[in-house]
Amino acid sequence: MASTDLTPKRSLGSIEIFFMVVAAAAPLAAVVGNGALGVLLGNGPGMPGAYLIAGLVLILFAAGFVKMSPHVRGRGAFYAYIRQGLGGRAGGAAAYVALLAYLVMVVGSVAGMGFFANIFLAEAFGIDMSWKILAILCLLITGLVGYREISLGARLLCVLLSLEVLVLVVLVIAVFAPGSGAVTSFTSFSPATIVSGNFGVAIMFAFVSFLGFESAAIYSEEAREGPRTVARALIAAVLFISIFYAVSMWSVVTAFGADNVTAAAGENPGTLVYRAFAAFTPAIFVTLAEALMVTSALAATIALHNAAARYVFALAGEGMLPAGLGALHAQMKSPHVASLTVSLITSVIVIAFILANADPLMTVLSATFGLASLGIAILQCATSAAVMAFVARQGRAGGMGPLDSLVALVATLCLAAIAVLILANYAVLTGDLGLLDYAPWLIPLAAILGTAVQGGRNAPAESQG
Repeated sequence: MASTDLTPKRSLGSIEIFFMVVAAAAPLAAVVGNGALGVLLGNGPGMPGAYLIAGLVLILFAAGFVKMSPHVRGRGAFYAYIRQGLGGRAGGAAAYVALLAYLVMVVGSVAGMGFFANIFLAEAFGIDMSWKILAILCLLITGLVGYREISLGARLLCVLLSLEVLVLVVLVIAVFAPGSGAVTSFTSFSPATIVSGNFGVAIMFAFVSFLGFESAAIYSEEAREGPRTVARALIAAVLFISIFYAVSMWSVVTAFGADNVTAAAGENPGTLVYRAFAAFTPAIFVTLAEALMVTSALAATIALHNAAARYVFALAGEGMLPAGLGALHAQMKSPHVASLTVSLITSVIVIAFILANADPLMTVLSATFGLASLGIAILQCATSAAVMAFVARQGRAGGMGPLDSLVALVATLCLAAIAVLILANYAVLTGDLGLLDYAPWLIPLAAILGTAVQGGRNAPAESQG
């Protein structure tokens, strides 16, 4: 007789989940985009150290996040954890803040894709196409893929990711190889260098480079040893990613010299890493890096769009947004209304930036990613606080104890400090559009709206267990 057990098969080990987490990263974009901007606007040659600090904080966060995941009802989003630990109204606030963060990241990613596609077309084919046109094309492609829920294919993404990692490894080997001419210095990892300049901006660009790593928690039910397997995989993945980012960025700093890298970034931060490739590797690797940056940016934009659409779809299903936004397409079974809504909102914002003639890298990407990283830092801080509240309420009945609460407390304090640093330095990210200096106010407005919506609906009784 056929089994009626619908429990997912526990077949995933730490290695499999490790690669899933690493695959969610965009290493080339993290170095070419975030890393270069971190050098120019942040702490200069100390950017490699900022990656290590961000990774350490996120390891502390992940410890409690994974331990609590089996007790959370919902789809694994931050707001589900916050709702479980801190109550429905806090969960409602978190849901709207998370939606805001993902929407603005789509905007920044679209601008970044337009910027880097412009560089690739000009260098590879001599075609000078405005980033504005390329950004609109990116919006159209992303909207079509999201509407139809077209999968890019796991194998294709795996190949592209592998090439991104390999091309950065080539740069690292070329720079640090004996006889390369580069002078190796450990200045990038000295505390004085790391906290120099605008450290808050540097930690923001490092922090946002880890976006999405927490998605590993969704594999708890399929992991061989449940949360323990996921915890091992997640911490190993964050450790690997932070070290890989740090070493890759260190090679870029070394390529120009610690004393000269900030000035080199000032010439054009978008080409900083490409110039390092040009100085130390054959020309083919420059072209390859430029091409992979475009594919990486497009894939990241599609992923962020789909994440935002999933938030809209999920919140509509929970009564926190109009029910019509939770409709599925009759044939394709895609959340087409939610996807169209995300396309509409992000298109309006991108077009507004285009009409304002904003710089795609120094204003659009930096300001939107800065706002998103501030929101996510606050969400992760609240999630760690929710872990502490859960431990205090459940005690050992939830399989967690005082040590978990202590780790969560340290993570909460570190994430709160990161949020304060980002907020204090946010004006550095807005370029010539001074109006954007007030963008962080959107976060408390979103939280207030989410609290009001949650308080006005008949939410299911919150679990105490």
